[in-house]
Amino acid sequence: MNNDSIKKNSSQTFLKGAFIMSIGMILVKLMGMLYKVVLTRMYTIFGDEYAGIGAGLLGNAYEVYVPLFTIATAGFPIAVSRLISESIAQKRYKDVSVIHKASKPFFVIMGAVCFTLMIGISFIYVNIIKSPYSIYSMMTLAPSVFFGCLVSIYRGYYEGQRNMFPTALSEVIEVGTKVVFGLSLAYLVMTRGMNEYSARATVFGKTFGSEADAMYTLLGYSVASAIAGISIGSFFSYLFMRIYYSRRKFQVPKEYLENSVDARSQRETFVLILKTAIPVGLAALVMALSSSIDNIVIQNVLYKMSQTNRDGLIAQYTTPEHGDDIIKMIPLKPTKENPITIHTYLMGAYGYALTIMQLVTTMTQAFGTSAMPSVTAAYTKGEKTEIKKSIETVLKLTMIFTLPAGLGLFAIPYPIISLFYVGHSASIGANVLRVFGISVIFIAASTPICSMLQGVGRIDMPLKLYSIAMVMKVLLNYLFVSMVSINIMGAAIGSLVAYLFVCVVGMYFLIKKAGVVPDFISTTIKPLIGAVCCGGTAYLSYKLLSAHISSTVSTILSIVIAAIIYLFVLLLLHTFTENEVKMLPKSKNLVNLLAKLHLLG
Repeated sequence: MNNDSIKKNSSQTFLKGAFIMSIGMILVKLMGMLYKVVLTRMYTIFGDEYAGIGAGLLGNAYEVYVPLFTIATAGFPIAVSRLISESIAQKRYKDVSVIHKASKPFFVIMGAVCFTLMIGISFIYVNIIKSPYSIYSMMTLAPSVFFGCLVSIYRGYYEGQRNMFPTALSEVIEVGTKVVFGLSLAYLVMTRGMNEYSARATVFGKTFGSEADAMYTLLGYSVASAIAGISIGSFFSYLFMRIYYSRRKFQVPKEYLENSVDARSQRETFVLILKTAIPVGLAALVMALSSSIDNIVIQNVLYKMSQTNRDGLIAQYTTPEHGDDIIKMIPLKPTKENPITIHTYLMGAYGYALTIMQLVTTMTQAFGTSAMPSVTAAYTKGEKTEIKKSIETVLKLTMIFTLPAGLGLFAIPYPIISLFYVGHSASIGANVLRVFGISVIFIAASTPICSMLQGVGRIDMPLKLYSIAMVMKVLLNYLFVSMVSINIMGAAIGSLVAYLFVCVVGMYFLIKKAGVVPDFISTTIKPLIGAVCCGGTAYLSYKLLSAHISSTVSTILSIVIAAIIYLFVLLLLHTFTENEVKMLPKSKNLVNLLAKLHLLG
């Protein structure tokens, strides 16, 4: 790497890094949604119940995977990123390669250990949640834990240099492989199994006591085949990162190295990594474990409700409280032979809403990942003005994207979910999505806020915040899901309260530690005013258009119209500064135009 390249790389701004990560994550989420939508629609061909239950089985597989993957990878990439960013800011260039080498053994060992644990724990977990057909998916997902750890060796290394490109591209490769291989394998298994059962009453040579048992087992095989695509994708992602590293290692001019202080020993470096990684990893682990505990609590509450108050639960979906958007009946009733039906079906509907909601949170994950090295560098140098600017940039980007997206989901949840999913379960998911529309604002904002806390040295604070919030979330979820009139929607309500706490308290400690107060008028209030106009426009537009044209076209046009109104309101409020607009490619003419119209802040 030549001298000019070093300067370009080291001067890469937060916005550029966030842009690269955002584009990558948008592609990842869109392809991931394509994967889930095609998969559920594929199962709808065989019966509406298969779509909801298939989504439930798919979600269950992640409940063991996420905590174990978090244990292995959550803290170390962030710790590596932070230390590399800090070392470059301090001109300790010799430390960069030592940090990278010191982190490798951890990822390899933890990947192997967590792979083994996932195999063992899965057999216990499926009995706890009373979903035996989920075991096949969990087995095929296990290898992705190991390969994911290998990929993490390189992601923190490049993110600390503010080079977000390899992380973004590796994620695109991973999800692209998942879509191609996963969907192909799932369809092949499902069709061959159905054909065999029709011809010989067996599924891949196995006989069953009932047709329902055979079909649910086949569904489990098919979902497992779809998830096998994830493990294959993680392997290809690792290959890309390894090849990229062999060609693009961190290098500095000779004179930079000569003026750099001697590198720390690998032992000393590993201790420094641990000091950062342990609290960061524990914070992520708390979130992951709470999700698994949530899943256990919610599924068991719903299962018990389906047995003790079946009629009351089903009655919630036979009363047209919200017009045609509410299903007239749930197609399957639980029986002793198939206790999986109702609670897994509802969890599948919840998964629909969760998938769409995560499109929003993915963007702010990109902001959080990019914010860490930028805020760390500014804080390390003691530049108050730069710290304030970095915090305001992160907050403004987060709010500008999150607020209209959340209020849009709240305004027209059923039309939006209908773009991707069909059937009765999609209607249930729309009710959950409406609550998520408000919850997602705080869920999405919590990630960059906690990343900035870590950037200014409060490594311990996210762990404390998430620990308290997750206890709140589990307790509230149990309380609300237990109410038959609320049931599955209660899970979204618990998230709303818990993440509201994280955002408010986290922001307080960020201001206290950084010693600067961001401009909340430009970062939050102005985007909120625009978002309210955006949500109202989406609702009114859909009501007017849907009376004359199809729901799909009405939804798309409503979103486009709402987005235009949103941007117009932001400009009228002078939300953007000249420097912010200049960050856009080829923005000179745009800056001149907005300046003439007096629309710049």
